[in-house]
Amino acid sequence: MWRAQRLVFLMSARGITLLQSCTDVEEVAGDLEGILGRFDYYPVHSCQSTNIILSTSKLIPLLADEEEKTKTQTTEETCSRLEQAIMDTKDSKQKALVEAVKRWKEEDNVMEAKCKAKALENLCIKEISLIKEMEEALNRRKQEVEKKRNQRDEFLKELQMVQEHKFALESQISGSQNTVDELEQKIISAVQLLISFKERRDAAMMEYENARQEVRRLKRSAIAAAAGSKSEILEFSFMEINEATHNFDPSWKISEGKYGSVYKGLLRHLLVAIKMLPSYSSQSLLDFQNGVEIFSRVRHPNLVMLVGTCPESRSLVYEYVRNGSLEDNLFCKDKMPPLPWQTRISIAVQICSSLIFLHSNKPCIIHGNLKPSKVLLDANFVSKLTDFGVFYLIPQSESGSNLTGICNKSNPNFTSLYIDPEYLETGMLTPESDVYSFGIILLQLLTGRAGLDILKEVRCAIEKDNFKALLDCSGGNWPFEEAEQLANLALRCCEKNRLDRPDLVLILRVLEPMKTSGIDSGPKEPSRIPSHFVCPILQEVMDDPQIAADGFTYEAEAIRGWLKSGHNTSPMTNLKLEHCNLLPNHALHQAILEWRQRL
Repeated sequence: MWRAQRLVFLMSARGITLLQSCTDVEEVAGDLEGILGRFDYYPVHSCQSTNIILSTSKLIPLLADEEEKTKTQTTEETCSRLEQAIMDTKDSKQKALVEAVKRWKEEDNVMEAKCKAKALENLCIKEISLIKEMEEALNRRKQEVEKKRNQRDEFLKELQMVQEHKFALESQISGSQNTVDELEQKIISAVQLLISFKERRDAAMMEYENARQEVRRLKRSAIAAAAGSKSEILEFSFMEINEATHNFDPSWKISEGKYGSVYKGLLRHLLVAIKMLPSYSSQSLLDFQNGVEIFSRVRHPNLVMLVGTCPESRSLVYEYVRNGSLEDNLFCKDKMPPLPWQTRISIAVQICSSLIFLHSNKPCIIHGNLKPSKVLLDANFVSKLTDFGVFYLIPQSESGSNLTGICNKSNPNFTSLYIDPEYLETGMLTPESDVYSFGIILLQLLTGRAGLDILKEVRCAIEKDNFKALLDCSGGNWPFEEAEQLANLALRCCEKNRLDRPDLVLILRVLEPMKTSGIDSGPKEPSRIPSHFVCPILQEVMDDPQIAADGFTYEAEAIRGWLKSGHNTSPMTNLKLEHCNLLPNHALHQAILEWRQRL
């Protein structure tokens, strides 16, 4: 559009210039014609004047004719020259016009060439920018192509890895298929074996039902046989005891008291606790053996098992209980964690049950030295009484004199806290003496206190209705009403008159509901299997525990299979069994049932 406007403008300017040139030529031509007119006028005028002069005066001479002729010639020459000049002027104008037209055309051509050059320049710039854009697009395409190529290479590598993985998986699948086939065969075999086991179980159940009628008779006969024969316990020499304790190294000593010292020892690859009776024990060997014979027949889950004796040194060898004593745990010695109140109630129940068992034994066995240090705890905080009946292995006169020295007011020892005041007066031990000691232990389990004034403090707190302040808060949230009831019962156990003390069976009836509520409110955490719940042969929790002639408890099926296979020796000691009769361990069976209910 702008090119067309530019061309119209140039054409208009050139047209104006051409018109001006034409006008100038016409004006020059007009001037020349005016000059010629004047020259024409002059001759005519001269002729008229001459005629007038001739007419007026005929006296002019011939010279005037000659002058006229000369003037006429001059005029003609001038006219011819003027005509020639006019012609030349016209030619010049015509040439100037031709040259102007030619120059105009050249200018138009130059202008058109400039316009074309400008257009070409703009077109060239557009082409250059277009080329740059195309180059950039081409570079981008190259980058994309390179990226695609790299991706293709990566995909090819991944594809190769996938194919290799596929081959590996296929090989694994083939291997797994073979394993599956083998496992299916094993499962089929296991199912068949299970079916056979079920059949055997059904047969055993039938045998059990048939044998139930004979159990009581066998039990009675086993008890009678046991009463009429001596039990097999291990006997160790003094040399073995000396080697086991590293020559009675003080670092191996566990404790020391009025009834002797206790050492840790390793006897025949078995970790044991060796009780060395005091030197003033001067009983005869026969009396010592008779006493040991009685204690060796006493088996209860909450009594430390007597492994053997050393008659030479008058020492007793017990099983080793690793978790320390109730005294250590209750009073947090060696930074031990405090016992929860549920565990304390369970320990009280176990102590009470073991005391009832000892007192109901024939003959009756009185502990005589019951205190927290004589209550040992295993890894699951199951209590085991130790030193029961040791009182009978020491001469009463020596024991009494020694006791008097220990309990002297000038030598106030911690042990006097647990001794029955009636025994201090009469020197006679009764089952109620153990009840008194158990009452003190109950108060310590409730309060966590070990002072000599614990009886006075608890009585004052109950009278002032402030017993809650005495409860050991480290044991957790005690059920206050039951705890206060138990404290009153413990105070009754500590009455000076033994006839005013409650029976242990009554105490057990009070403790059992508290134990049950403690189990229900306690955290349901999985506990380790107590070691005495496990059969020594099968290494599994026993369903039907039976006591063999060696004093150890086994699963009924395991020990019967042992005996039927022709063995007549103990699986534990390898000593010859006196008989093959088995006695059901009802106390342990009940303990296992209670433990399973807590799971």
